[in-house]
Amino acid sequence: MMKNFLPLISVIVPVYNAQDYVERCVRSLMKQTYQNLEIILIDDGSTDDSLDICGKLKMEDDRIRVFSQPNRGIGAVRNLGLSLAQGAYLAFVDSDDWIDSDMYESLWKLMAERQADIVCCAHCREEEKRTVVVGGGADILEFSRKDAFEALRQEQFILNFLWDKLFRRELFDGITFPEKRKFEDLIVSPQWLSKADKVVYLSQPKYHYSVRSGSLTNGIKSTDMDWRYEMVKALAEQNRFCKEHHLWEKASGKLFRTCVHLLNRLLLLPVTPAYQQMQAYCLSVIQEKDSVKGLGISYRFKQWLLADCWVIYTHLYRWGKKFTCRNVG
Repeated sequence: MMKNFLPLISVIVPVYNAQDYVERCVRSLMKQTYQNLEIILIDDGSTDDSLDICGKLKMEDDRIRVFSQPNRGIGAVRNLGLSLAQGAYLAFVDSDDWIDSDMYESLWKLMAERQADIVCCAHCREEEKRTVVVGGGADILEFSRKDAFEALRQEQFILNFLWDKLFRRELFDGITFPEKRKFEDLIVSPQWLSKADKVVYLSQPKYHYSVRSGSLTNGIKSTDMDWRYEMVKALAEQNRFCKEHHLWEKASGKLFRTCVHLLNRLLLLPVTPAYQQMQAYCLSVIQEKDSVKGLGISYRFKQWLLADCWVIYTHLYRWGKKFTCRNVG
């Protein structure tokens, strides 16, 4: 494959305390069969040897560019990456993950053949003792903008993640990732998707998503209420954007389910002012008139129960948990 005849792909890699993983990640980029890449490594104030490892890798491959900044969070890293990227296409990879050697060749070929704005692929979820394929199959699927938003709403094929995709650069013109926010990808995903006329999905998994503690996205314990609250707020912001721009007609089941999940967790914890604020916010989202529009009778029933019978719901849920725990014990 001749480098000079292919458009440049800019790959943005946020790096934070990933000394045990970043070399594997970067070498998977260096080995791409699609060779006309610039690999932008941005260290976000790591306190381990991540930056030194990035510098050594740069000495091996002149396509690698290394930058460092004080710790400001992944949103700030992505914004810096966008400002530095020179390619006609954009890709994002997390520093603890890795990709198959033909990932970008496969995605770019589909983009060129199908005249797509975004091409995404299935991925492998690499857990400690097993690999789980998310997506997969034998088909290549095409989505119009309307169908792509419905797939995003249903969490099918087109996901909020950045790392399983190849983008035309202009989709990110005018987009700024929110800084000092978690789930920044949830917030901006409808913004770049709203600019796409066609999205193509490759059902072969090409990306390997590493599930580990301490990473940029997996570092917070699942019991952390602040983490769950940030997800609810990000999903609510995403939902507002989609409704305001008429990008989907039905409500977001993910937003509703995440609100209910957080409320249920809060019912089992001591009352604090912070938890009361979270509860009030989740209930305000659920009580919105169209929060369950098009989602079916089970959602409507649960909305009625939460919005109009909150005290009854709390007693039923707590009683059910006590009964379940007593039986398990």
